[in-house]
Amino acid sequence: MPDISTTFAQLLTSELQATQALHQLLEQELAAFSNRELEPLANLHKQKSQCLSQLQSQSRQRLEWMTEQQLPHSRECLTRPEFAADDQIQQVWQQLASSYEANQRISEVLSEMVLKARKRTIDQLNILRGKQNDPQLYSATGKTRGLNRGSGYTSA
Repeated sequence: MPDISTTFAQLLTSELQATQALHQLLEQELAAFSNRELEPLANLHKQKSQCLSQLQSQSRQRLEWMTEQQLPHSRECLTRPEFAADDQIQQVWQQLASSYEANQRISEVLSEMVLKARKRTIDQLNILRGKQNDPQLYSATGKTRGLNRGSGYTSA
């Protein structure tokens, strides 16, 4: 049976590999979305879902093992004597934390891009439908009013 340091290092390393694989997929998704390439996005979505499932499994396995070993689920676990002197565990823990942060940042960028694209699409559809698409202003009585009213569907 492997010692506690070896097991912990293996768990951290496998989770790190999963986060790095996810990061690559997120970067590909960002590039595809930026270039408006819809076909690769569908394929990337499937791959990303599989990768997220694997990452969730790896993370759950590590956390369950840490609970069994009565280790805190935070950086504090690295103060345990077996881990404090192990540079590999210290390094992999830091890489894992950095990888999670990088994935979170790129996910936030993607979310913002999707929301902006959604709003742009809705605005374009409203223009095509002839719906009110101008900013809402307030009248002297405090009621909202637009500048122009649409006149129904446009015709070509």
